[in-house]
Amino acid sequence: MTPLGQTYAREKNPFLQIVNEIEQKGETPLQNLGGMLEPEERSSAIGALKKCGALSLGAGGVVKQIDKSKMGEFIALEKTIEFLESANDEVKMDTLSSEDKEIILIYHRKRGKSKGIFRVNERVLRSFIPTERFAPVYEKMLAGNSNEEMGALTPQMLKDGSWRGKKFRKYNIDLSPPRICFGRRHPYQNFLNDVREKLCSIGFSEMEGPIIESEFWNMDALYMPQFHPAREIHDVYFIKGPLYDEKIPEPLLNAVASTHEMGGNGSSGWGYKFDTKRTCRLIMRSQGTAVSARTLAAKPANPGKYFSIARCFRYDQVDATHAPDFFQVEGIVLGEEINFRTLLGLLTLFAKEIAKAKEIKFLPAYFPFTEPSVEMHVVHPELGLMELGGAGLFRPEVTKPLGVNVPVIAWGLGLDRLAMMALKISDIRDLFSSDLSFIRRQGAAPK
Repeated sequence: MTPLGQTYAREKNPFLQIVNEIEQKGETPLQNLGGMLEPEERSSAIGALKKCGALSLGAGGVVKQIDKSKMGEFIALEKTIEFLESANDEVKMDTLSSEDKEIILIYHRKRGKSKGIFRVNERVLRSFIPTERFAPVYEKMLAGNSNEEMGALTPQMLKDGSWRGKKFRKYNIDLSPPRICFGRRHPYQNFLNDVREKLCSIGFSEMEGPIIESEFWNMDALYMPQFHPAREIHDVYFIKGPLYDEKIPEPLLNAVASTHEMGGNGSSGWGYKFDTKRTCRLIMRSQGTAVSARTLAAKPANPGKYFSIARCFRYDQVDATHAPDFFQVEGIVLGEEINFRTLLGLLTLFAKEIAKAKEIKFLPAYFPFTEPSVEMHVVHPELGLMELGGAGLFRPEVTKPLGVNVPVIAWGLGLDRLAMMALKISDIRDLFSSDLSFIRRQGAAPK
């Protein structure tokens, strides 16, 4: 019995339920019948009763009369349900009456389908008997005269002496040994560790920042106007609760707000009324540059070199080079002698040493927080020209309110795309594949 059949065993099948209801209520409109049944059950049962002629309808859809002589199949169904319910276990088909078999074949479901009153499980039984050629050997084995071959010598056999008198099977040294699948770090994790190690080895210090960030650090401190389209819900993920960060430090908040409204240091600002409530709104960090803003506000060493491996989140269409969450390698270098040429040299170093890129291109770009700005592209062997990220010199509107008075170069590169180059894969989704055979083939990123 299926769970549905067990329900019918307790409450009678829907055909009998409807007929009993009609007998109790008398002439009744169809829409008032079968209120305790599921809509699909009710419709199916009424349809079957009409089709076999067990009930007929009058004007306005009112049940006119019941012909119980046409109810044979549904009464037989109820009897089969009662029989199987009383059996309380599986019943072999060949033990059933021909009437029960017929009912079961009409109302059963096979394995895998979702509906039905009965389920028929088909099992194959196989039996084996010795062939004519093997029969004499088999009889000797049964008589206990055979010399049993042992596959391996175990410690227990040595302990109890049961190895004595046994014949051991010869080893086949041509067989391949069992494959040993040992645990190791994911290739992408190895790549991230390699990036961290290389940056630390050339004097960079690692920055840290929260994944849940306020709009102040993620955008406002970076001189992104509050009317910028990147602040909309189709580009960033907002936090359901708590909604706001109440710990934006002063006088930083006032300095950033003043720069947005009126500018300063040769800038005219954005010329709008800064919303101090919106700047506290919490979002999922959409760019690693938020970590750089926090570091600049924390009085970094001058000169100084900093980097962060930051996980970021943007509402994006998933394809071979885009994902809604991704890693950025974010970095800043500050000092009196730092300039745009320094930035291009570092970007070239990253592309060659981390991404193993052979062809590199720099294209002009625009970002609200850097000027001049540049995008770095590399040539992927399968996907062609692929953007790795943006970079530039922080504008004074970013650095001055944060208390920094020397040039600062900054970059944010997509680590997932760098890994695609280094690991020689053509789809960003493969970095997070659950296919163990694929992951094992990847190995580690080349040094």
